[in-house]
Amino acid sequence: MIAKTLIGGILLLAMAGAQAAMYKWKDEHGNTQFGQFPPAGVEAKRMKTPHAPASSSGKSGPGLQDRVKALEEKQGQDRENAQMANQEKERAAQLKQNCDNARKTVQLLERGGNRRYRMPDGSVQRLDEKETRRRIDESKKYLKDNCS
Repeated sequence: MIAKTLIGGILLLAMAGAQAAMYKWKDEHGNTQFGQFPPAGVEAKRMKTPHAPASSSGKSGPGLQDRVKALEEKQGQDRENAQMANQEKERAAQLKQNCDNARKTVQLLERGGNRRYRMPDGSVQRLDEKETRRRIDESKKYLKDNCS
């Protein structure tokens, strides 16, 4: 008796997605029965069945796994875009710093006077006229090629 009711309930759930009508009735032993076609001469109640969600294309939308995968791909792309934007900002800041340094170099070297130059190792070197002209030209070329 319980098994029949359980089977009937399972059938009801399995058929819930279908648009066919479902009926509920009591058999000759008093057991509740479910089905699409009640027997003749039995009082059966039509059951309300849930409707499938409407879709514009007639097909169901992407599954949960597909949506999660798409979201993860979008998040990965967003991270990559943010990283590229950050790198571009760093390059722009470095270029601005280099341009400022080149302008200062030209300004200081063209001013003349005591032409001492601090080397990258921290030592100080005195520049002759030829070396001064070479560094001015090099800095102006850098400014022309890279700075606006």
